[in-house]
Amino acid sequence: MKILAIGAHPDDVELSCFGTLALCVSRGDTVVVCSVTNGNLGHKKLDKETLSLVRMVEGAEASKVIGSSYCTLEIDDMKVDENSDEQILKVVNLIRSVNPEIIITHSENEYHSDHTAVNKLVFKSSHLASIPNYETKNSPITHIPYIIYMDSVEGAPFIGDTWVDISDTFELKMKAIGCHTSQLEGKEEEDYTDLFHIAEATASYRGLMCNARVAEVFKHCDKRRVPTKRLLP
Repeated sequence: MKILAIGAHPDDVELSCFGTLALCVSRGDTVVVCSVTNGNLGHKKLDKETLSLVRMVEGAEASKVIGSSYCTLEIDDMKVDENSDEQILKVVNLIRSVNPEIIITHSENEYHSDHTAVNKLVFKSSHLASIPNYETKNSPITHIPYIIYMDSVEGAPFIGDTWVDISDTFELKMKAIGCHTSQLEGKEEEDYTDLFHIAEATASYRGLMCNARVAEVFKHCDKRRVPTKRLLP
């Protein structure tokens, strides 16, 4: 099975579902991770051009940890626009090139405007990817992928319908998060907790909900057809 995980920023997918994606890779799935933005606003000292290059390398290194591929659409932070024809074209081309059975992305209820914009962008583009008369450099896909929403890690309400025990891959998830060194530096000076603590606290809480040590939670998009069998590990 082919799985495309689309996050707004480098490290979003790692925080929300890398334990599950590691399990998918281990069972033989092909996994592609995409950051819609280049993450160029996510540092207080590095300039935008330098930071975007740093974060591209970090994202690629994180994906290597679990054996997934990595790409970015290189849109600037805070400029994701679900109504932009140019951005829709980029996402449609991505979906057509990967041809996934499943797309994992942000839910509608998120704390960051880039996240909610990606949610709408993916929903619209996943349908357009199957329409022959919407012409791009890649051929249309012959199906509309299932969309599965990943957890929010910043406390936004999220009611899931599928839990995945990631006890066997949690260390890989944490190692991948550790690749994002630009997002770990100097966080003790800020008023929010570092990425490791966020990942540990969220996974432990979700594990408590399903009688596992650590877990990740997801919700199937119900605006479109839903599967009759379990797709995630």
